Amino acid sequence: MWAALALGLVAALPALACEAPGAQWQRAESANHVAWLALQPLRPGVGAEFVLEAKVCARTGAAPATVRFDAWMPAHRHGMNTRAVATRRADGTWRAEGFLFHMPGAWQFLVEVDTAGGRERLTLDLEVD
Repeated sequence: MWAALALGLVAALPALACEAPGAQWQRAESANHVAWLALQPLRPGVGAEFVLEAKVCARTGAAPATVRFDAWMPAHRHGMNTRAVATRRADGTWRAEGFLFHMPGAWQFLVEVDTAGGRERLTLDLEVD
């Protein structure tokens, strides 16, 4: 019985480890991954650079080593005029700098995770005024 309980707790660790880092974080998910995203500032305006903080977790197993971040406007079928640069921190979180929304409207963040089974894309919608 204790062995079954211990195995259950170990299996639950990836899910527990990927809780929201704070109240301002928003969740995006795919079949195998969860991403928590936070913007600095919280509501970036048109034409102002901002930073994306991210925590990306596998639902099972180790956190992904390769993650890319981008944003685009699905209705217009174009991305940003700038290219964000992401760095992974020692604690496993990510910081992507250089985001800039050059026009108002419906934007979508893209988080691409490479795995042995292929690439997964997580998305998060955001309305920019």
